[in-house]
Amino acid sequence: MKILFVATRKNCNPEDRELYEMDFMNELLGFKRSLFDLGLLTVAACTPDKYEVEIRDEYLEELSYETDADLVAISAKTSAVARAYQVADEFQRRGKKVVMGGIHASLRPDEALEHVDYVVIGEAEIAWPEFLEKFENGNAPKKTTASGFPPMDNIPVPSWDKIDYGEFLFHQIQSTRGCPFTCRFCSVPDISGNTFRFKPVDKIIEEIFAFPKTTLMKDKIKTLYFVDDNFISRPQYTEELLKAMIPLRKQGKIPNWSAETTLNVTNRDGLLDLFVEAGCTTLIIGIESINEATLIDMDKSVNFCVEYQEAMDRIHSRGLNVVGNFIVGFDTDTLSIFEDILRFIDDNMILYPFFSILTPMPGTKLHDDFKNDGRLDHFDWQYYDTRHVGFEPENMTREQLLDGYCYLFEEAYASERALNRLERFWKKYKKNKSGFIKNHFLKWKLRKFRGNVSEKFDYLLDEGWNRITSPGINSDIVQLLYYLDSAHFVEYLNRFKSPNFEENVEIFVAESNKKQVSPELLKRQWEHKNKAASR
Repeated sequence: MKILFVATRKNCNPEDRELYEMDFMNELLGFKRSLFDLGLLTVAACTPDKYEVEIRDEYLEELSYETDADLVAISAKTSAVARAYQVADEFQRRGKKVVMGGIHASLRPDEALEHVDYVVIGEAEIAWPEFLEKFENGNAPKKTTASGFPPMDNIPVPSWDKIDYGEFLFHQIQSTRGCPFTCRFCSVPDISGNTFRFKPVDKIIEEIFAFPKTTLMKDKIKTLYFVDDNFISRPQYTEELLKAMIPLRKQGKIPNWSAETTLNVTNRDGLLDLFVEAGCTTLIIGIESINEATLIDMDKSVNFCVEYQEAMDRIHSRGLNVVGNFIVGFDTDTLSIFEDILRFIDDNMILYPFFSILTPMPGTKLHDDFKNDGRLDHFDWQYYDTRHVGFEPENMTREQLLDGYCYLFEEAYASERALNRLERFWKKYKKNKSGFIKNHFLKWKLRKFRGNVSEKFDYLLDEGWNRITSPGINSDIVQLLYYLDSAHFVEYLNRFKSPNFEENVEIFVAESNKKQVSPELLKRQWEHKNKAASR
């Protein structure tokens, strides 16, 4: 029996862009995608050896529906499920049996069954082989539900050998699953449980060694991304893992890597130093909001841990970078929020801010609340992608929320303000500068974009190079490339601006000038924890 795993596009329209895909960076460096679906590859690895496995990726080549496979397997998150349904419908039209798993199908199995023959619900490492056995015998149920969660030490190494591994910018690995926190906008506990589960350290090291070798150049460029929702969910485990990685890092066997953490990473003595020794270069931190009332309303009291500037300085002073995740559109957000966030980013020199529009995803308490209150505009999942507005905000119009989102990206990456922040970071925190050969090689690679994007993008190329070559600064051209990648994405976002964009921006700035960001954020905030818990 043959099984065809299909990785579909995230968007129904192939011209749509998603910042995660890093189109500019991939084109510049010779990759085709940033990341492959780790879940799909893990399930493929759980497929018993007696079955033939093929994997197709719609991002690498136009999807062919011609196949001799007996079963087509698809996985999708909510924002990508509309395209996955299109693909499933076409395979069914051609007489193929289709099974779907993943977050969205697990939360909406009856909806998924309108497009596929079978649904596997929950974490599938154990349920998938059981389903295949029943399918082969002709008695597979429409719904197969995982009974509990698979032991973390039994999760196999993903089937990296089944894909063209050299086409992907990042290595990926997962060390933990689950989360005990109950943030209203997050569905992780509903899918992976409300307790943290940990993969044995030796299994993590095994997976790192399992990454396939490609070309020397691409292997030097690739970095490692830990996909855990919270890499420091149990600090003792994190320390054990980091200490196991350090000698391998010193031997050159572990590349630069990044991981998602909370601000608590700055509170444990010596933990940040272990991150650095183990090869971490970037921490991805869910700040979500700079508004204390918002954090309380969203049950995000985990952020009440330390004064922000102190936390950021502890991170930056060790040479680590920060990706700060921000969400806009909360009921507590007013028209000043966009400029407030930008000032907060500048004040704390957050190198890589990332912005999302509040999206009430299925499976979250936020979705249920908005649905019960009649606030959702639609259930067209392709627009549940954190860059479309699907409800009427409390203190602004839909137009203003989308304009504010576009304004955040533009100011954070495609402006003089952005380059100034980058240069301040280099002056204050950067310990070493990128070398002459790397700088000029990448400048030569950038020539293909000159005159092909916009006058503003050409300005950013020229001014960025001027900052790189300024004397006395430990500049880093790779960090500039990340800014250019986001600036390239801004060119795409320009099509979503309203005719009133400039007028709305004036309002954002004027409203922010009327006040300052709450001074509560400039103090230690453990004192607020009881207040957060009691509301």
